[in-house]
Amino acid sequence: MRNTLILPLMLLFSIAANAGFNKISNSGETLPLESESWSCVLDDETSLVWEVKTDKKGIQYALNTYTWFDGESGRDNGTFSKNCYWGKNCNTQSFIKDINKAELCGYSDWRLPTRSELNSIVDYYGEGDLLIDADFFPNTQMDGYWTSTSVKSNPKMAYETPFFYGGSMARDKTIDTFVRLVRSAD
Repeated sequence: MRNTLILPLMLLFSIAANAGFNKISNSGETLPLESESWSCVLDDETSLVWEVKTDKKGIQYALNTYTWFDGESGRDNGTFSKNCYWGKNCNTQSFIKDINKAELCGYSDWRLPTRSELNSIVDYYGEGDLLIDADFFPNTQMDGYWTSTSVKSNPKMAYETPFFYGGSMARDKTIDTFVRLVRSAD
């Protein structure tokens, strides 16, 4: 009797662990959970669609970093990261424009996430040191990712969410940092 309960319980826990996330193809189609290639993740709980990073050089390369710029902050936009695949204009605004032009997963309304949105995918109960579900968000770096939120008391800084301890911390906008874009599901 005991052995007959183990498999259904393991299946239940496996389903529960994956509950809430769906893999999305670059054309916007929902894929089976066992798919090995996808470009976005839909979070059913928050109705947010997240960009997925790749291990290949290009616009979604996991090791690309960006300085924070929204085009409206009034500060000089002369500081760019040198760590993105095209080597110039590597800031959050140019990255968002490029992803929207490419219509990632069939959409052109990608943006930086708010602090609470980015913190919604922090997984404090995972098995590893990286605080995100790597089954859905492969190639995530154990470092900080920009949010859309500037520090009110110091507009030269914005918040980032580090996936090695969660929460948010302020960082100077001229520092190279990783980015994971989001959009609201239709």
